[in-house]
Amino acid sequence: MPLPPTRHDWPRLLGQLAVQLDTGRIYNRDLDELFVALAAADVARTRRMYIRSRTTPHPR
Repeated sequence: MPLPPTRHDWPRLLGQLAVQLDTGRIYNRDLDELFVALAAADVARTRRMYIRSRTTPHPR
């Protein structure tokens, strides 16, 4: 069973995804599912930034 990607893997993996999208190596039929997953990741990122900004002490 493969290990899940770590935080160090994501920049490389997302870069590879961008290249595959640019070069047409991902089928159009797979784009909807991919975009749903990317949208979910963006929502999670936005939620994390909101939570983080509310818990970070404000400089005086």
